[in-house]
Amino acid sequence: MSVPKLLLLATVALAFAASAPIQTQAQAFKQVARIDIPGTPIENYGVLAIDQATGLGYLADKDNKAVVVFDTRTDKYVTRIGGFVGQTRNGNTSGPNGVVIVQGGAELWVSDGDSTIKVVDLKTNAITATFATGGKLRANAMAFDPNRRMVIVANSNDEVPFFSLISAEPGNRIVANLPVPQSAENLERSAWHAPSGMFYTAIPVSSADNSKGLLAQTDPKSGAVVKLHALERCHPHSLSIVSDTTIFLGCSTAHGPNRKPGGDMAVFDIASGKIESYGAGWGGNGGSTVDLKRGQYYHATTSGALVVVDVKTRQLVEKVPTGKGARSLGVNLATGKVYVATTAKGGPCGGCIVAFAQE
Repeated sequence: MSVPKLLLLATVALAFAASAPIQTQAQAFKQVARIDIPGTPIENYGVLAIDQATGLGYLADKDNKAVVVFDTRTDKYVTRIGGFVGQTRNGNTSGPNGVVIVQGGAELWVSDGDSTIKVVDLKTNAITATFATGGKLRANAMAFDPNRRMVIVANSNDEVPFFSLISAEPGNRIVANLPVPQSAENLERSAWHAPSGMFYTAIPVSSADNSKGLLAQTDPKSGAVVKLHALERCHPHSLSIVSDTTIFLGCSTAHGPNRKPGGDMAVFDIASGKIESYGAGWGGNGGSTVDLKRGQYYHATTSGALVVVDVKTRQLVEKVPTGKGARSLGVNLATGKVYVATTAKGGPCGGCIVAFAQE
């Protein structure tokens, strides 16, 4: 073969390698554990959270009216915490939905389908308090500010969606109820941004322009929604704060005027309040989390993929098959294992939790 032809082939190969996902043998994710869960096979679940101090994971399980407790150190099922509404005929009144670990791991707060928050003592796994958010339909996702000891709760399905800011101090006083009429469809996941002390919440569709989504910025100090950032080409369904300056958004095309499966990832710059880039095909309905120690962002999509993105380079590392409907996940930061909740019908194991790790 002539030298020019060899150079041409080499150039094409290099171009292809540069455009392909970063997938070397050392980086490949594979299933390393499966946690089977007894009881009614889980088809309907909410948020999954992992306590990094104890290694215990918690999954909101609507089909069994409970929260599943599992151990990420042994990859074993532990127990269930009961006392929740469960799956009703109307998903907007079903629960449990959101889970968040507060009080330094002493309590688990769980949002339920009757618009209440139930507080679980994690020493006894017993519900020790229940208080109403003031809505008629389910309370949904939450986030915790450990500095002000404040929890934000989204009531996403009431006629006018609203946030509640609730003190985690004894008495659990509701500090503020904040209507969000600018939302045309749901209030999704929230996250706390330590440098600013703000909560950020994904809102899939703007009532002013249904081609756009919104990112709400809520100040727990003043008890107000201080900014609603309009998002171009993004109906956010999840978010993860990946640095002091950047939020990765899981955008979903299942929302908005032209609904279809799938979606993109968007990179939101906090200082400018704008999206600065997109990852085509890296989003969709589902949840996300981040492992800053390893520099990776994870997004579980209902289309059946675990999307892994390098936080620094903002490049796709890998898409790992999971199972249709799998959308809630967490990561053990000590081991690097990513835990994905799968559904009974669409998943690989009848409603188990699957752990993935890099080879």
